[in-house]
Amino acid sequence: MSAEQTRKPVRTASRPRRDVPPAVTNALKLLGLLVVLLWCLFPFLWMAMTSLRTGSAALTDPNIFQGPFSFGNYEEVLGQGFHFALRNSLIVAAATTLICIPVASLAGYALARLPLAGKFALLAATLVATLFPPVALVNPLYQMYMRLNEWTGINLLNSYTGMVVPYVALTLPLSIFILATFFSGIPKEIEESAKVDGATPFQAFLKVVAPLAAPGVGAASILTFVYATNEFLLAFSFAPRDLNVQTVPVFVGTFERVGYENPIGQIMAASVLVSLPLIVFALILQRRIVAGLTSGAVKG
Repeated sequence: MSAEQTRKPVRTASRPRRDVPPAVTNALKLLGLLVVLLWCLFPFLWMAMTSLRTGSAALTDPNIFQGPFSFGNYEEVLGQGFHFALRNSLIVAAATTLICIPVASLAGYALARLPLAGKFALLAATLVATLFPPVALVNPLYQMYMRLNEWTGINLLNSYTGMVVPYVALTLPLSIFILATFFSGIPKEIEESAKVDGATPFQAFLKVVAPLAAPGVGAASILTFVYATNEFLLAFSFAPRDLNVQTVPVFVGTFERVGYENPIGQIMAASVLVSLPLIVFALILQRRIVAGLTSGAVKG
């Protein structure tokens, strides 16, 4: 026998694998979660603490826990008519959502179910419409509102309608895309069984498909509502000074200086007041937001 045939494979001694203790793994996960949570919540903490600080210390002193503290900023904001601006924002956002979501539901259902030619191109064009800059609409809409007032006597400036119309146009494409994606994930057999039981196509949509699409509808509703609440440019262009229709972003953006003092405390107080309803609303429907935005990501 040759030396190559008698040679035996050399076995290297493998080192025992050291598993990380579960306690260490859980501690690292918890630490990472706390870091992310602190990173996300610190701006809200800074906003809340700054709203309670008075004088120039809110801008000159970076220590947010350095007083003096008071609720004077909130009293000044409410004294300037903030509750009217909050009412206007809620009315405009609610009207935009109530108009946008039913239209987007019907359009999304049609794109998901009807055998339309080129519906994928139509859906892509709908997404492209979301990239349209709102600043490009200011001058044409303003001129159109002026001409409409001259020809018909209908004044859309300084009115809720003048803001709701462009808000619906800007939020409709994204809502259609979200709902079309969600409707595509609902099995057609459910609708067919409802039709076998005697339901009309509209009844099948309203009583069977729409309840199953509640997460997508909830996600689209929240995104639409938040956009209409936070929009500044169009609201400032069409209703800049009238407290009867002025929204919160315009109200906050038009705070007047007292001497040389920057009203950062009042701005943060108004931001806290307008953020609380939105935060509570989002926390209540957070599961619907996640389900609506992730629908269609996994097939099968």
